[in-house]
Amino acid sequence: MQLYRVLPVILSVGLFGCGNSSTTENTNTSGKSVTENEDSFVSHLPDTAPVIKVGTEANYAPYEFKDEYGNVTGFDIELMQHIGENQGFKIEVYNDPWEGLFNNLDNKSRDMVAAGLTYSNERASKYLLSNPYAPLPTSIVYLDKSLNIQSLNDLGKVRLGVLSNSEPYEYFAKGEYKTESVEQYPTTFAAVEAMAQDKVDAVVDDSGVLRYTLNDLPSLQPLYFDYESIKAEGARKVFLIDKSHPDLLKKVNTGLKELQEDGTYAKLTTKWFGTDLTKTSLQQQQMLQ
Repeated sequence: MQLYRVLPVILSVGLFGCGNSSTTENTNTSGKSVTENEDSFVSHLPDTAPVIKVGTEANYAPYEFKDEYGNVTGFDIELMQHIGENQGFKIEVYNDPWEGLFNNLDNKSRDMVAAGLTYSNERASKYLLSNPYAPLPTSIVYLDKSLNIQSLNDLGKVRLGVLSNSEPYEYFAKGEYKTESVEQYPTTFAAVEAMAQDKVDAVVDDSGVLRYTLNDLPSLQPLYFDYESIKAEGARKVFLIDKSHPDLLKKVNTGLKELQEDGTYAKLTTKWFGTDLTKTSLQQQQMLQ
């Protein structure tokens, strides 16, 4: 499945509390708690270091979004900052509209795109694609252990919450797999809120979005069923690089590998998704090779 864009999520203050301690807490445009602490990225490269222009669309938390100060942040952005630091280049991030992401890469006003994009043959024919950097397939999350969802055939009596007009909605609305009902919600958080209030039994979305939404909700104990394989296109998040920059592709892939080896990748995935994805990421790369 391809990723779909997600509107910013507005968290209601009264329902859930945030469990992370921090020096200073802010709230980003999706309503999630953002921590400013000693882990904030600071480049130690000289001013003369080369600069790579990175296009993104800052409307897809946790991959990329704007914090309350208007700064673009997110997993993709921090990962690229650390890759650049490892490989000796700085990144300059541009928040482009969705329709402009590819045009700007085509006209060479951007060197690469980092926007939670998934692999496709069409993209592979037009651009250089990095190794997959986030093995996060489309998933089902639920709270009631007795549901014990192990396959899509276990959904017969399950009320599913999905994003309105999303690919998961279209997928389950076809009726190929029996469900009790398929309820549409405007945001991922609204669907999760409905699940917490027993209006639906489970929620379907990109695993990264689900984990981020639930990461700061310690009162809930979610269970995940990834019904897509990590080999599926929807689980293969890639950076797009202009075809005239094969050297940049090599640096991005080398930097990603070294961050996986030195523990930086583990810290970043735990921060943004609540779990260390290093082992799964390496498994995904081996499977695709």
